[in-house]
Amino acid sequence: MPSPAEENVGIVRRFFELLHQKDMDAWGELWADDSRILIFYPPEGFDNIIEGKEDILSAFQGLFAGYDAFETELTGIYPAADSDAVCVEYKNRATLRDGTGYSNDNIAVFRFRDGLITKYHDYFDPRRFQAVADALG
Repeated sequence: MPSPAEENVGIVRRFFELLHQKDMDAWGELWADDSRILIFYPPEGFDNIIEGKEDILSAFQGLFAGYDAFETELTGIYPAADSDAVCVEYKNRATLRDGTGYSNDNIAVFRFRDGLITKYHDYFDPRRFQAVADALG
């Protein structure tokens, strides 16, 4: 039987796989109803907090509607000892529907409760993500 930390790492891997597949319905099921995303350095036009499973799913459905392709390379996964936190280093590569390329290096911290994501803190270069924000209008 996997430990809670191993289960959380599995959820993180599934999170990114479902984003790659653009399976937003299944991806939405990974979140607790009262979950929250914190973006500490949002690009212009984006909020720094998204609260609640429904709003998170809606925001990502809108975002991913603008991607033709989306890939993530996980470069590090670090479950915290004696905690529900998992820290992840990853690289995004995407092509927007208008053909614009996007790449970024991210660090994220996931928190969990009862096998669901409750918090997701995402750190990335907002200047690079601005190309996505501008393409989405």
